[in-house]
Amino acid sequence: MNKRALILGILVAFLASVISQALLRGQKAIASDVASYTPYFLSPLFSMLIQATSMLAWAIPGFYVGYLCKNKPAQHGAMLGATYGALLGVAVFAMQASELSNTDSMLILATSALAQIAKYSVLFALAAPAGYLLAAHRANL
Repeated sequence: MNKRALILGILVAFLASVISQALLRGQKAIASDVASYTPYFLSPLFSMLIQATSMLAWAIPGFYVGYLCKNKPAQHGAMLGATYGALLGVAVFAMQASELSNTDSMLILATSALAQIAKYSVLFALAAPAGYLLAAHRANL
Protein backbone atom coordinates (compact mmCIF):
# COMPACT_ATOMS: atom_id res chain seq x y z
CA MET A 1 0.00 0.00 0.00
CA ASN A 2 1.20 3.46 -0.81
CA LYS A 3 -0.18 5.49 2.11
CA ARG A 4 1.38 8.70 0.83
CA ALA A 5 -0.47 8.39 -2.45
CA LEU A 6 -3.75 7.69 -0.68
CA ILE A 7 -3.44 10.62 1.73
CA LEU A 8 -2.42 13.05 -0.99
CA GLY A 9 -5.13 11.56 -3.20
CA ILE A 10 -7.79 12.39 -0.61
CA LEU A 11 -6.58 15.99 -0.51
CA VAL A 12 -6.57 16.18 -4.30
CA ALA A 13 -10.04 14.62 -4.43
CA PHE A 14 -11.50 17.23 -2.10
CA LEU A 15 -9.76 20.05 -3.96
CA ALA A 16 -10.93 18.74 -7.35
CA SER A 17 -14.46 18.35 -6.01
CA VAL A 18 -14.56 21.93 -4.73
CA ILE A 19 -13.18 23.28 -8.02
CA SER A 20 -15.58 21.14 -10.04
CA GLN A 21 -18.58 22.31 -8.02
CA ALA A 22 -17.54 25.95 -8.32
CA LEU A 23 -17.16 25.61 -12.08
CA LEU A 24 -20.51 23.84 -12.38
CA ARG A 25 -22.25 26.58 -10.39
CA GLY A 26 -20.69 29.21 -12.62
CA GLN A 27 -21.71 27.35 -15.74
CA LYS A 28 -25.28 26.97 -14.49
CA ALA A 29 -25.39 30.67 -13.65
CA ILE A 30 -24.55 31.64 -17.22
CA ALA A 31 -26.48 28.79 -18.85
CA SER A 32 -29.58 30.88 -19.53
CA ASP A 33 -27.51 33.61 -21.20
CA VAL A 34 -25.59 31.08 -23.25
CA ALA A 35 -28.78 29.32 -24.31
CA SER A 36 -30.43 32.56 -25.43
CA TYR A 37 -27.46 34.16 -27.20
CA THR A 38 -25.65 31.27 -28.86
CA PRO A 39 -26.72 29.58 -32.07
CA TYR A 40 -28.68 26.39 -31.67
CA PHE A 41 -25.99 24.20 -33.25
CA LEU A 42 -23.49 25.15 -30.51
CA SER A 43 -25.67 23.97 -27.60
CA PRO A 44 -24.20 20.41 -27.60
CA LEU A 45 -20.77 21.96 -27.10
CA PHE A 46 -21.94 23.71 -23.94
CA SER A 47 -23.56 20.53 -22.58
CA MET A 48 -20.33 18.60 -23.24
CA LEU A 49 -18.45 21.28 -21.30
CA ILE A 50 -20.74 20.73 -18.31
CA GLN A 51 -20.21 16.95 -18.51
CA ALA A 52 -16.44 17.37 -18.71
CA THR A 53 -16.47 19.69 -15.70
CA SER A 54 -18.43 17.19 -13.64
CA MET A 55 -15.86 14.50 -14.50
CA LEU A 56 -13.07 16.50 -12.84
CA ALA A 57 -14.16 15.35 -9.39
CA TRP A 58 -13.20 11.74 -10.08
CA ALA A 59 -10.82 11.85 -13.05
CA ILE A 60 -8.15 14.05 -11.49
CA PRO A 61 -7.85 12.19 -8.14
CA GLY A 62 -7.93 8.78 -9.82
CA PHE A 63 -5.27 9.86 -12.30
CA TYR A 64 -3.20 11.36 -9.48
CA VAL A 65 -3.19 8.27 -7.29
CA GLY A 66 -2.32 6.13 -10.31
CA TYR A 67 0.58 8.46 -11.09
CA LEU A 68 1.96 8.26 -7.54
CA CYS A 69 1.67 4.53 -6.90
CA LYS A 70 4.40 2.17 -8.02
CA ASN A 71 2.19 -0.88 -8.59
CA LYS A 72 -1.48 -1.92 -8.53
CA PRO A 73 -2.96 1.41 -9.67
CA ALA A 74 -6.53 0.11 -9.95
CA GLN A 75 -6.41 -1.25 -6.40
CA HIS A 76 -5.08 2.05 -5.06
CA GLY A 77 -7.70 3.94 -7.06
CA ALA A 78 -10.48 1.74 -5.68
CA MET A 79 -9.22 2.21 -2.13
CA LEU A 80 -8.98 5.97 -2.57
CA GLY A 81 -12.46 6.09 -4.11
CA ALA A 82 -13.94 4.00 -1.31
CA THR A 83 -12.30 6.21 1.32
CA TYR A 84 -13.42 9.40 -0.41
CA GLY A 85 -16.96 8.06 -0.89
CA ALA A 86 -17.12 6.98 2.74
CA LEU A 87 -15.97 10.41 3.94
CA LEU A 88 -18.57 12.11 1.74
CA GLY A 89 -21.26 9.69 2.84
CA VAL A 90 -20.49 10.20 6.53
CA ALA A 91 -20.47 13.98 6.07
CA VAL A 92 -23.83 14.00 4.28
CA PHE A 93 -25.31 11.53 6.75
CA ALA A 94 -24.13 13.66 9.68
CA MET A 95 -25.58 16.83 8.18
CA GLN A 96 -28.94 15.29 7.32
CA ALA A 97 -29.45 12.80 10.19
CA SER A 98 -30.79 15.37 12.63
CA GLU A 99 -33.49 16.43 10.17
CA LEU A 100 -34.75 12.90 9.50
CA SER A 101 -37.65 11.65 11.55
CA ASN A 102 -38.47 8.16 10.32
CA THR A 103 -36.48 5.02 9.62
CA ASP A 104 -37.28 4.92 5.92
CA SER A 105 -35.63 8.27 5.22
CA MET A 106 -32.58 7.21 7.25
CA LEU A 107 -32.34 4.02 5.20
CA ILE A 108 -32.54 6.02 1.98
CA LEU A 109 -29.75 8.28 3.20
CA ALA A 110 -27.62 5.29 4.24
CA THR A 111 -28.20 3.64 0.86
CA SER A 112 -27.17 6.87 -0.85
CA ALA A 113 -23.97 6.93 1.20
CA LEU A 114 -23.19 3.33 0.23
CA ALA A 115 -23.87 4.17 -3.41
CA GLN A 116 -21.36 7.03 -3.19
CA ILE A 117 -18.73 4.61 -1.91
CA ALA A 118 -19.34 2.21 -4.78
CA LYS A 119 -19.50 4.98 -7.40
CA TYR A 120 -16.24 6.66 -6.44
CA SER A 121 -14.46 3.35 -5.92
CA VAL A 122 -15.24 2.26 -9.47
CA LEU A 123 -14.58 5.64 -11.08
CA PHE A 124 -11.25 6.21 -9.32
CA ALA A 125 -10.18 2.66 -10.17
CA LEU A 126 -10.96 3.33 -13.84
CA ALA A 127 -8.92 6.55 -13.92
CA ALA A 128 -5.89 5.32 -11.94
CA PRO A 129 -4.28 3.13 -14.65
CA ALA A 130 -3.98 6.16 -16.95
CA GLY A 131 -1.90 7.98 -14.35
CA TYR A 132 0.20 4.87 -13.78
CA LEU A 133 0.88 4.56 -17.52
CA LEU A 134 1.94 8.20 -17.73
CA ALA A 135 4.34 7.74 -14.81
CA ALA A 136 5.76 4.58 -16.39
CA HIS A 137 6.19 6.36 -19.73
CA ARG A 138 7.95 9.30 -18.07
CA ALA A 139 10.24 6.94 -16.15
CA ASN A 140 11.30 5.30 -19.43
CA LEU A 141 12.28 8.60 -21.05
